[in-house]
Amino acid sequence: MKARSRAGWPECENDISPVKQIVGFTGVFLYEKNMRMKIYQALADAFYREQVKHCFALLGDANMHWAGALADAGTDFIYTRHEHAAVAAATAYARGAGCVGVATVTCGPGLTQIMTILPIAVRARIPLVVFAGEAPINKPWYNQGIAQAPFVNACGAEYRALHNKGSIVSDVHRAFADAKRLLKPVVLGVPFDLQQEEWSGAVESAVSDELYVAPVPKLPEEAAINLAAEWITASRRPVIIAGLGAVSDAARTACIALAEKSGALLATTLPAKGLFYDQPFCLGVAGGFATEGAKAIFAEADLVIGIGARMASHTFDGGKLTPEARVVHIDTDPQETVQGRKASDLMISSDASLGANALQAAVSLQTGWRTAHMQAQTRAALTLPDQTDTPDGMLHPMAVIKKLSEVIPHNCHIVNTSGHSAWYTAQMNDHPQSLYTVIREFGAIGNGTSFAMGVAAAHPDRPVVLIDGDGSALMHIQELETMHRHGMKILIIVLNDGAYGSEVHKLRADGVTDQGSVFGWPDFAGIGRGFGITGKTFTSLEAIDAGMKEFLAADNSAIWDIHISDQIASPQILKAHHTANTS
Repeated sequence: MKARSRAGWPECENDISPVKQIVGFTGVFLYEKNMRMKIYQALADAFYREQVKHCFALLGDANMHWAGALADAGTDFIYTRHEHAAVAAATAYARGAGCVGVATVTCGPGLTQIMTILPIAVRARIPLVVFAGEAPINKPWYNQGIAQAPFVNACGAEYRALHNKGSIVSDVHRAFADAKRLLKPVVLGVPFDLQQEEWSGAVESAVSDELYVAPVPKLPEEAAINLAAEWITASRRPVIIAGLGAVSDAARTACIALAEKSGALLATTLPAKGLFYDQPFCLGVAGGFATEGAKAIFAEADLVIGIGARMASHTFDGGKLTPEARVVHIDTDPQETVQGRKASDLMISSDASLGANALQAAVSLQTGWRTAHMQAQTRAALTLPDQTDTPDGMLHPMAVIKKLSEVIPHNCHIVNTSGHSAWYTAQMNDHPQSLYTVIREFGAIGNGTSFAMGVAAAHPDRPVVLIDGDGSALMHIQELETMHRHGMKILIIVLNDGAYGSEVHKLRADGVTDQGSVFGWPDFAGIGRGFGITGKTFTSLEAIDAGMKEFLAADNSAIWDIHISDQIASPQILKAHHTANTS
């Protein structure tokens, strides 16, 4: 990074000399011996030494001086319009960039606004450090003062009150180390009057890379591998389900080699969607988001080999996906019981690639169900159906998804969210995992715009395509202005049924009024133009090709309002609510 001056910092007292220089991410700020620092400056220095390239922020009294110092140091700031958006964007950034995400909010109401995204990041095992500040120590009556730790701890995250001036810098580095080790958010509270006090300690302290040593890849036990190999030999219909722990190139290659030798089919958890998109004998996503054709094949499996996967209940559709199969679980932390159900019959503690390679070496070559007939079946299971008819003449959501699958290039990064529309987006089976992000933990809608911004910051060379529902998109619609202001290239595609899609179908299925879930079609295109981005409305599929070409050629974000029928319920909803409108 190019050296930058600290001209933006407040001038120090007693005719203090200016900063001499900044020495990249591997060094520290160098000052004249008589230069004084404020604690917030020392804290900013600590973050800078952690190689923080991007910080997502909404400023207030308890974080603005620290943020200004860190921005002056050279960290790029993305200033959002809502605190939730800042931390949610940092969450997707951490997933996309493979590092600790950093965000900052102010104390009190700034912190309470992030109570939805923290459980999401915790359950998705995403490392974050959030600088939240705290109310001033010397004003117990402060209007925005609140006990912050209980809120954060209730979400499952870590709260660190940084009040000790002697250890405050090393506490920052420890927070980064713990975020990496625990794979969860760590929220830092620093009273903002304490931040203004003079710093007298040393800025040099061991950074997180020195405090945290990544675990050595774990080799599997030979006895467990041999037993798993016996099970595979006895199996005729094995399936490999890979998760996020198996998305590295080495692990993907090992999974494919094991499948080819054992005769297994390939599938993934939803977060790892697209890992085997280019492979024959692929069933796509396992669980509730699997296609009906894939579910029929899963039901015949007699052995499941989970690799780097959490083996969550939804991955196995509550146990209904593979009812007759024994389960081998290869993971660094395999579990026999997950979310209240027996998930594994044989647990192998191992790194994904090492475990898959060891198992592949121990298995004799067999066909399994890798036949020409099965290849045709798996291909058919992932082929999107031609569904166009709707009772009201509006667009069918599956027809829209099929069209989008055809026009979205593989160099675009797709972001899927939660809600009724998410099932349809998950049916796009021809896109690589490295350019597909879905973070659904906690089941909250309203995260799409924020996640898209995080992905765009992590991968500025990629056009980002967010596919969201209208209810979800409206929750943080103000972030369209953030996208425009920061020059991001994001296309928001709103599957607009004029309602809260999941709720309207459930209410109708239960025979009660759908009032409160139906809102009509807001003008998303007009809203987008009001925020400075391109806005388009689609009531047919014909113009989508030209619209995509226009977006790819432009340098601005855009929002598409695609009107779909509110009379079509997804198979997932229909299965849970059998009397839902099936017209």
